[in-house]
Amino acid sequence: MNLKKWFVLVAAALALAACGDDNSTGAKPSGGDNPDNPGSSGSQDPNNSSSSIEWVLPNDPSNLWSGAGTEASPYELKSEEDLLTLAEEVNGKSVNFKGVVFKLTADVSLSKKWTPIGCVKGQSNRTFGGTFDGGDHTIKGLSIDDTASYAGLFGYVSGDASSKAVVKNIKVDGASLKVGSYAGILFGKAEYAEINNVTVSGTVTGNDFVAGLGGSLSNGTVETATVSGTVQGSGSVSGVVATAISAKVVSANNSAAVTGKSTVAGIVATLSMNSTVELSVNKGNIAGNQDVGGVVGKASQVEVKQSGNEGAVTGEDNNMSSVGGVVAVGSNSAVLSQVYNVGTVTGKTAIGVGGIAGKFVTDASMKNAFNQGQVVAEGTTNVGGLIGKAETCKVTGAYNAGVVSAIANAGSVAGAHLSTSEVASVYYDAGTKVAPAAELGEASESMKTAEFLATLNAVENVWAMDGGKYAGFPFFTWMK
Repeated sequence: MNLKKWFVLVAAALALAACGDDNSTGAKPSGGDNPDNPGSSGSQDPNNSSSSIEWVLPNDPSNLWSGAGTEASPYELKSEEDLLTLAEEVNGKSVNFKGVVFKLTADVSLSKKWTPIGCVKGQSNRTFGGTFDGGDHTIKGLSIDDTASYAGLFGYVSGDASSKAVVKNIKVDGASLKVGSYAGILFGKAEYAEINNVTVSGTVTGNDFVAGLGGSLSNGTVETATVSGTVQGSGSVSGVVATAISAKVVSANNSAAVTGKSTVAGIVATLSMNSTVELSVNKGNIAGNQDVGGVVGKASQVEVKQSGNEGAVTGEDNNMSSVGGVVAVGSNSAVLSQVYNVGTVTGKTAIGVGGIAGKFVTDASMKNAFNQGQVVAEGTTNVGGLIGKAETCKVTGAYNAGVVSAIANAGSVAGAHLSTSEVASVYYDAGTKVAPAAELGEASESMKTAEFLATLNAVENVWAMDGGKYAGFPFFTWMK
């Protein structure tokens, strides 16, 4: 064996053993300040002996795949073997492939238990940072049975502020995941990444931060995503993305049934730090023990707009819980705009249960919203057609036409509210009026009329009416 070949083999063995954070293309691993990755301590000291993984020489990609790795001539992935090779290059040699383009050129059926592309090993992040274009092809047979975190077709996708990683135009059908935390059918974790035009289906069973599409999204976007199947987990469990931090989720649709223990939702379970959910609809049934929302579980310093829920939302027995058709808890200047619920919202023992929000507090605001779903509570305090418990919040241009069924502390608009809450141009169907007598909002006998539509549009011209849609009540123009 010649010296060069021996040198490369030894270096590769050291890389696998040390599992360092080398990146052959220059992309940086994420640091330890990421709130959803407390175990990561960032880049290692280059003077540390573990940095010897810099000796690893990646294979020349032209020897692995056809193409040149450019937009005009991407590296072509045609088979299971090609996909496995990509995983080996990223996981085994820490090749990030920043600026490199791959394209799937055929449907692929996976026959082996899958090893995700990108991983975290000890203190080391091994990430995919290039562009993966699925070419509108389908991957079938994705199967993962491993309690390690960061699981999916991609385990860890990471670009940077100047060059975001991209995963687009891909379908994953019939996946089966039995995993740990930070997992989804498409990705476990994605940061500085753009996820576009993706469809996934299958079953996901895991612990915390699990979802149908992806576990964690930060400083990135998910746009045009469709999810179906079932998702089961513990904390922060969702149909589309489990947790989103400084991120955008646009045009996402979920029909997967989602169950979890705490912070459970149809689109994003935990939405924080200036994130946005827009033009997204949940149609799956959502159930959990604590803080359950049709669209978002917990919304803090974020915006949820032009989005809604059409599935059943159920909060089980937990006296610390909030349950809402759109959000379970809206707080810290969270903004809801042009949102709706038509699904049944059920809470057993909870702090608040509402057609739109279970608890709405701390300068949260709602402008243009409607609920037509039944709101049901058994032994729950603070039950409202729009909001269960309202404190220091603002609501304008909204109506409730859903029946509220509760033992006590119920209202057609809000179950409980403090004087710090501001309510203007808010209405409820007179036929659904419940106690208390001092009801927030105004009763209306004629919500299905042009006059009522004009009243709502006087606040903001975003409402429409069609006798054949939404039981003849007003809805939003974006829903046409």
